[in-house]
Amino acid sequence: MQNKESFSDEVLAIRAQQGGMADFEELAKRYWPRLHRFLLTYGNDAFASDITQETLLRAYQKISYYHSKKSFAPWVFTIARNLALNSLKRSRRKAEVAMDENSTVSNQEIENNPEIGMVWSKAKQFLSKTAYGSLRLHYGEELTIREVAIIMGKSEIAIKVILHRSRKKLAEYFKSNPIKL
Repeated sequence: MQNKESFSDEVLAIRAQQGGMADFEELAKRYWPRLHRFLLTYGNDAFASDITQETLLRAYQKISYYHSKKSFAPWVFTIARNLALNSLKRSRRKAEVAMDENSTVSNQEIENNPEIGMVWSKAKQFLSKTAYGSLRLHYGEELTIREVAIIMGKSEIAIKVILHRSRKKLAEYFKSNPIKL
């Protein structure tokens, strides 16, 4: 029997639709860190962890709605984005908890490469949530422009413009403020 790690995400999702709990567990293992990093766009570490867990639970419950001819990543990232936005709307209405806007990228990423960690941190600080989320998905998670557009609810051209402007803004910032280690 083939090792689950060698299966594509789409094959695992199809197998999960057929009742393969171990197949969905493999998907959850693969996507937990990616979803968590993306969700840091919207809040602090605790928020990202909660929404990541809720995303994977919802994905498991709704796996029958996954269309096997399409890529799995945009489907699950769209669930994550929608849950995050809904949670933020609820918390704004209730005004219970102020979000920690100073949260940065994952500690593991910073430990592995402080320069990359600083770039992501500055990107989060200076860019809008849409711009930062688009950058994170395209460059951090290596999703295609089309997949990012689907997740962010924008056209492909809009995502290309957002990415171009974001890169330009960050380049200008780092030109006048070089990274110091």
